[in-house]
Amino acid sequence: MEKYLKKMTRKDNIVCREKIIARLYSLIGGVDEPMPESIFVYGHMATGKTLIIQSLLNHLKYNVSYVNCIEHLGSKHIYNYILDDLAASTRELSADTQLKYSCGNIMDFILALKKISHNDKRPIVLVFDKCHKIRHYDATFLPSILRLRELSDINICTILISEIVWDKFNTKIGALKPIKIYFPQYTKDELAQLLLLDKPANYEADFYKNYLNLFLSVFFRFCRDLNELRHMAKINFAKYIEPIESKRIEPDNVAALWRNISATLKSNLEIIYLRVSTGDFLQPDHQMSREIESTTKLALSFELPFYAKYMLIAAYLASYNPAKCDKHIFMKRSKKRKKIRSIRKTGEDAPKKSRVFTISRMLAIFCAILDEKVDINANLLAQISTMCQLGLLSIVGDNVTQLDETKFKCCASHDFIIVVAKTIGFEVKNYLSTNMN
Repeated sequence: MEKYLKKMTRKDNIVCREKIIARLYSLIGGVDEPMPESIFVYGHMATGKTLIIQSLLNHLKYNVSYVNCIEHLGSKHIYNYILDDLAASTRELSADTQLKYSCGNIMDFILALKKISHNDKRPIVLVFDKCHKIRHYDATFLPSILRLRELSDINICTILISEIVWDKFNTKIGALKPIKIYFPQYTKDELAQLLLLDKPANYEADFYKNYLNLFLSVFFRFCRDLNELRHMAKINFAKYIEPIESKRIEPDNVAALWRNISATLKSNLEIIYLRVSTGDFLQPDHQMSREIESTTKLALSFELPFYAKYMLIAAYLASYNPAKCDKHIFMKRSKKRKKIRSIRKTGEDAPKKSRVFTISRMLAIFCAILDEKVDINANLLAQISTMCQLGLLSIVGDNVTQLDETKFKCCASHDFIIVVAKTIGFEVKNYLSTNMN
């Protein structure tokens, strides 16, 4: 176990997770011992869940199948993927064994697992990453995979990796509760250790530690995502060492270095999730101007919920796209996609002003661009009134005495919507009928 921990620290840069690794190792590390039925690993994004599970299973050399649930359409697709994955690993051990499986239900899947286990005596581990997606599969899928060891009578374990708690996995027929392992967010000292692994080779560790202490004193309170912090630490370090390279400030003068970098760190904090820095706005060849910089800060200051951002984008699309173009833009067939391109080319005479739209049209566009099943409930509709209060939407006309449907108008600018769309990885230009130049 100790040799494995040293190897993980040296090879995979895994630190600050020794207790969790020890617990996982005690559960599945014994080759000759039966593994637990299922393990539920959960915690916030970028806390090392997937990395540690993969590293541990690679060390144990079990017969493992990794399933990214986002990439699969349903239970049948996952069954066949797992069987092909496990069978491929078996063929590597025995070239004479030719195995090919295809199944459509849980019973066929279990029988196929028994055949694979008969040819390969290694323990089997099935890892379901982003497992919140399987909640929408058929009702028997989750309860079945949680007790595969009992149903198949082989040494097999199911590991679920999620960013949400187990209480959100409600099933109609009930499910065996797995062993739950929580990955807490990193503390400030732990983040400093992890960020220290990215130290430039030409600088000493103590010097980079001083920089990280200054960096985290600004960013730690507002961001715990390791991926974002690594990105921003790398960008701001170049600004931190500028006065040292120009010999204006000595490397050991921490107070002067802090005075030089503090304003930059606080400015970059406001745009951390856009993957840019305020220095980009000052480059002459960069398209973003100071006007867009102020728009960016304004857009990020609203801190809209996830679905509210999609709702605002849907309102913008409803305002600037003609209603007759909705069918061509939001239909997913390839023929319809070709029509979108022609609309964009010939749409020069389209009006640049915001159009009035109905709430039903906005909700239809919202469902089309979200691309996932969501209930239009009172909590979701409450976001509309919130955006009206923020001045992002406005109600058009007096609908109190009318029986007509409520009509709205989008008050957000194009640059504002672009910034909001970037925070959720959405490309607005792909759904506009005209180029918004």
